Amino acid sequence: MPLFTRPVLMSTSLSVFAPLSVRPGRAGFAVVATLSIFASAAVTTWLFVPRAGGMDLAEPPQPAVAAGETLNAVLSSAATYVNQKEPEKAEAIMREAIARFPEERELRTQYAQVLLALKRSAEAYEQYAVALKLGPKDAGLEFMAGTIASTMGRPDAAVSHYSNAQSIDPSEAKYPLFLAQVQIKQNKIDDAKANLLRSARIDPDQAVAWATLAELALRENKPGVALQHVARARQIEPGVTDWRIIEARAFKRSNKPEDAIKLLVGLDQAERYSPAILQIMGECYGMLSRQADAAAMYAAASEANPSSAAIALSAAEWYVRLNQPEQARKFVQRASVLGDPNAKKMLEQIK
Repeated sequence: MPLFTRPVLMSTSLSVFAPLSVRPGRAGFAVVATLSIFASAAVTTWLFVPRAGGMDLAEPPQPAVAAGETLNAVLSSAATYVNQKEPEKAEAIMREAIARFPEERELRTQYAQVLLALKRSAEAYEQYAVALKLGPKDAGLEFMAGTIASTMGRPDAAVSHYSNAQSIDPSEAKYPLFLAQVQIKQNKIDDAKANLLRSARIDPDQAVAWATLAELALRENKPGVALQHVARARQIEPGVTDWRIIEARAFKRSNKPEDAIKLLVGLDQAERYSPAILQIMGECYGMLSRQADAAAMYAAASEANPSSAAIALSAAEWYVRLNQPEQARKFVQRASVLGDPNAKKMLEQIK
């Protein structure tokens, strides 16, 4: 049940960007999915900044902590290996340092980032949990812990951390936004909507919050409300295709297929021939009894994407409806060669 988001700068020295996405096989509820992608990017993007006064980084040390080495020197030594893209050596240094400096919060958080780079999320989460216990309260650390918990499939822990982050810093829009994502996955839709509205109040120019509210309205079969929300998203970010897709779906649900087609027909070919957009336009052409236009659209899409069995089979289906067996046979044969399991059966039925 999925979503989308834009760039977010985090207070933990991390900066990430998530691409937009659409749920496979359907142009809908792309919002949660993209936020999930974003969350994954957030916990795998890391930056280790050595503190001032450390050792000279020009001479890389051995991955071991000397008996008299200070915390500054440990962090600088680890930073050297991070900068050289050798996180395994940085991890070895920091693991030993944790035993010597167990109460150092910065060491815990930096170690967690190295563990994330090594794709050891569970261990990184443990380090953030310890860092949070060491205090003081820190919204950024709560957010990172929540994001890791979310990517690990621990929604209850993620909700707890995101809620804590929001309580500590109620002025940050991304905390209720990410909290809403997890609540949608938990099917706590009313709570999610409340947090999305809270996020939008904090940052009214946050298109993703309005787009997500539109998706939830469509889920509740309220296309009029969806159109109001997605209009805000489109006003803020008119060039984002995902917002256009939501609006087209809302028009279709409002029995305005022509408006939906107008929104999508002007997209460039690569986007227009994506399966999700083809599906919406095909359904709208069907509502208008324009089967010939739907068939022609799928035929052109199949020629542009000759390796797609699904698009070829859809073209064949539309030509069957038009009672044009020769055209239908051409595309169903293509789908069969590409391995579609339903193509052989359809081919037998075409006369």
